[in-house]
Amino acid sequence: VDDYDAALRTNDNYNKADIEAFLYGCRNLANSEQESKYLSMIVASSRRLTELGPPLTPGQSPWYNHYLFLRLKPFTDREFDALLAGMLITPALRDKIREIADGNPTLLQNAAYLLYQELRGNRIPDPLTFAREFQNATEHFFQATWELCNELEQTLLMLIALCSLEGRLANKRYSLKGIENIFSQKELEMNALENRGIIKREEEAGKITYSFASSLMGWWVVKKIQNSTETELQQRQRGFPNLMGKKQAENLRNVISWIWKHKDKVPTILEWLGWL
Repeated sequence: VDDYDAALRTNDNYNKADIEAFLYGCRNLANSEQESKYLSMIVASSRRLTELGPPLTPGQSPWYNHYLFLRLKPFTDREFDALLAGMLITPALRDKIREIADGNPTLLQNAAYLLYQELRGNRIPDPLTFAREFQNATEHFFQATWELCNELEQTLLMLIALCSLEGRLANKRYSLKGIENIFSQKELEMNALENRGIIKREEEAGKITYSFASSLMGWWVVKKIQNSTETELQQRQRGFPNLMGKKQAENLRNVISWIWKHKDKVPTILEWLGWL
């Protein structure tokens, strides 16, 4: 069963009691001596079931204890090369695709399809056209990734995106010094984002840095900030004092405000990706 998350969300005709009845019913079937001979359950979800489902009831076995958790990992370099094998593209374009898609199956599937369409028409893939078409084709993916994050995770993604933007704005310099302390304090949340393939963690000379698994996600998050309403930004910024000091929070507000007001100063998608 794909998108199992839907079974863990209420709607007008499906309340919390219905959810618990369904989940424990599945558990009873899977653990039953007789019925389990004819039933195997394999489900896919955006997060661990323990994070999505109802809280446990004291004195009752967990509703998810018949599942074995397996995290789907991104494609390796070898698998990535095998997927694009036979496509007549330059090594430079292949590297760029790796940068924007990483090993994510959904992003790679979209990239491979766009390449196939161009090559089938005997056309040489144009980086500008490819980047725009890839952006349009994967908009729903980045939107879903964002919406499946909680408010704290979204704030952490904003901080990573703003760190990526640092030094890229014409005639505007800012420093987010000390942001790495926030990341270390929120290690559990950062690990969760990494395990879900949204960000990458690198360590060099004892210093840990974070970046987006897909470089395009960073650009998307910055555009998300720019497309927010003033009310939405103010609401999000209310949580800054819980993450950082007063001076740092004020500096971050100023950076976000400047980006929001100067939409034309943010690098284009090709400039962000380094394709120009």
